[in-house]
Amino acid sequence: MELVDDFTPMPRTAGDVVAVLLDDLTCTDNEVNRQASLRGERIVEALDLARRHPEIYAHDADPAMAERSAMLDIALRLRLSEDQVREVQSTTRWAMRHLPEVWAQARTGFASMAAVRQVVTLLHFVVPPVDAPEEVRDAAAAVFAKVDHAAAEWVLTCPPEVFRRRVKRLIDVISGDLAARRHTRAMADRKVVRTPDSDGMSWLGALVPTHEAVAAMGRLTATAKHMQKDKREGRTRDQIRADLFISWLTGKGTATAVKTKLFITVPVQLLAGEPVPVEQATVLGGDAIDPLTAKQLFLDNPTFHRVITDPIKGVVIDMDRRTYRPTRAQRDWLILQHGTCSRDGCSRLAVDADLDHDRPWAHGGLTNLDDLRPLCPRDHKHRHRTRAVYRTRPDRTVEVTTPTGFVSNSPPPF
Repeated sequence: MELVDDFTPMPRTAGDVVAVLLDDLTCTDNEVNRQASLRGERIVEALDLARRHPEIYAHDADPAMAERSAMLDIALRLRLSEDQVREVQSTTRWAMRHLPEVWAQARTGFASMAAVRQVVTLLHFVVPPVDAPEEVRDAAAAVFAKVDHAAAEWVLTCPPEVFRRRVKRLIDVISGDLAARRHTRAMADRKVVRTPDSDGMSWLGALVPTHEAVAAMGRLTATAKHMQKDKREGRTRDQIRADLFISWLTGKGTATAVKTKLFITVPVQLLAGEPVPVEQATVLGGDAIDPLTAKQLFLDNPTFHRVITDPIKGVVIDMDRRTYRPTRAQRDWLILQHGTCSRDGCSRLAVDADLDHDRPWAHGGLTNLDDLRPLCPRDHKHRHRTRAVYRTRPDRTVEVTTPTGFVSNSPPPF
């Protein structure tokens, strides 16, 4: 008797294929979340180990300095900034201690680190002072426990914004009337931030009280409406508001106009009128400026430090100084040459950096351009107080070998 295989694979529709792909996407997302939480725990473990064995990182075995050096080591390995590493360890450490249920969801992949960070941030104002009495600490712990339990359930079903609103509403309900205290904490975080965009533009924003932000926007809008009544005014209202905003902040046209010195490099081909310059004009830190603006700034604006750079050599005459303190001309040139801290991966501006001797001045180093490099205060302290080795390459970038043997990579030229 002949056996007949009755199994016939069912045809798969496009919908079936999409469903399989989306199921796989969900599994991948869970694994990403799980790995992110594991990374946070490993960062915490490494920093704790550095504090327990400070001799690994610091010359004087200072636990705080060792932790900071370990943070740099981690940042270089993960290609993150030290501030990003600090944020991950802070969120992880706090969640592990105060939000065990939420952290369990993160460890199993059902909660992202972004969701954990939201809960930690929203609970920040509930944290009692270090010297708070026991009853205050117990009340705060009760709030943490209730929020932890609810958030661990909501994170499974709520999209990010709904999740944030629910957690915030719950904290408001169970914490009582703490609006004034929360506002006080928020006021302490006010700041101004500049974020580079593209095409020679940047965003400038400020975290300020809402009523003051509304009033400022109202004044900008009212003035822009008035200016638009002039038929010669061809700008849009948004353009006028932006121009007024920066004009008022810099004091343009007033006796108190800003006198801050800005550094800009302009290739000689650009000034010569070549259609396609070899190099772009750049402002300090590496942001490009369009050719027309660069020419105008170079020719007309006295607040800019005018330095013409040769795109082939890229250097000026070296001024050898056998004294310890660099001259103003040397500092200005090193700022122009580097733009940022010279250490691999550091984006802090050179204008705020310390000038470090590659060969220590006390050991025979010279105060000349070939032996000086800008290091931000944080890296300058790492170089002299930890076992990290800072070495200047021929292109003047600085390579770091950490105490655990990791060697940093030079970033690509563009």
